[in-house]
Amino acid sequence: MSEAFVQELEELIHARRKNTSPLYQTILAGKATERLLRVFVEQRWPIKSWWTRNLVGVAARMDDLDIRRSLIENAYEEEFGALSDSKRHVDTFEDFGRAVGVDPATLPTLELFPETVAVIEHNRRACNDTNVHFTEGVASVLLLMEGQPPITDERGRSMMAVIRDDYGVPEWGYEFFKHHASADAGESGVSELEDEHTAPLRVVIDRYCDTDELRTGARHALETAIELRHAHFDAILREAYDPAEPVFRYTAD
Repeated sequence: MSEAFVQELEELIHARRKNTSPLYQTILAGKATERLLRVFVEQRWPIKSWWTRNLVGVAARMDDLDIRRSLIENAYEEEFGALSDSKRHVDTFEDFGRAVGVDPATLPTLELFPETVAVIEHNRRACNDTNVHFTEGVASVLLLMEGQPPITDERGRSMMAVIRDDYGVPEWGYEFFKHHASADAGESGVSELEDEHTAPLRVVIDRYCDTDELRTGARHALETAIELRHAHFDAILREAYDPAEPVFRYTAD
């Protein structure tokens, strides 16, 4: 029963994957303006900066040593980049921001859209509130993030390839996308890191979502998270995109 439930959750994620969003479709089509990409970074950064705290919030409640270690290893890679010979992943996202005109020093103090705050609060509650069963956080935050299908355009090019080739961002500015569901990684388009990080999440749901009540809670949390994320994406596009503005092209090293 639980294996079928994992598949059910993954089908929900696939049906509303990132590239079904008009925001991502605009970026992947090579039509994003500088303002859109700048606001994209500004509003996505605070969610990404909470990622390791959400991972650790779930890990702290895991009795299974192997699963706990895998979550901690995931957090370690995110915070240090040591396993992929990279650097802190949020820092690489800030590098992308720098390439599109964002001063990373301003990111912690920028005003957030209500839709951005709603995502942060949902994620924080699902992963860190001990009154909420940890499977809700695993399903609606960790699996939703790590289990995203490839972010590709209509021709199957990864987001990394689009950022590199269409917008002309140099390697130091697109490194983030090598590790986050958008790398040039063969037919799947998903980085090896994300494949590794998704496997233990499936085990958690399969093993611990073992009652109708827990499955209902995890499903509802995921459905809520998906709606909040797409409202967040829509807000970025609505507030920051004007097709009359010139399309962004990186021009300086």
